[in-house]
Amino acid sequence: MSARILLVDDDFSVRETLSDILKANGYEVVECANASEAVDVVSKQPFDCAVIDLRLPDTSGEELVAKISARIPKSKIVIVTGYATEEILVKALKQAEYFFLLKPVEPDHLLKIIEKILSGL
Repeated sequence: MSARILLVDDDFSVRETLSDILKANGYEVVECANASEAVDVVSKQPFDCAVIDLRLPDTSGEELVAKISARIPKSKIVIVTGYATEEILVKALKQAEYFFLLKPVEPDHLLKIIEKILSGL
């Protein structure tokens, strides 16, 4: 059985590219364009890992991570962004349970991180 990945990004081309890469590597991908969709998906079906854009149209990625973590403690989450400020990087470092990637995401790097996460590090 393949791992199910929740992919949340409002940019269709980014979402499509990452989804294609993950699917090509044997993962089942559930795509969402915003946080509301993601919260709905999380309430209806399980997932093994989430890849979440930090900037979403209806809420911040940080707020979405908090909502997901409240529903699923110890969620395995990769946060991606094209807007890395010092404040964001400091927060990411303090959130040791999450991985943080800058856009454009290097496919091999994303796959290695997901592999590590799913194997329990």
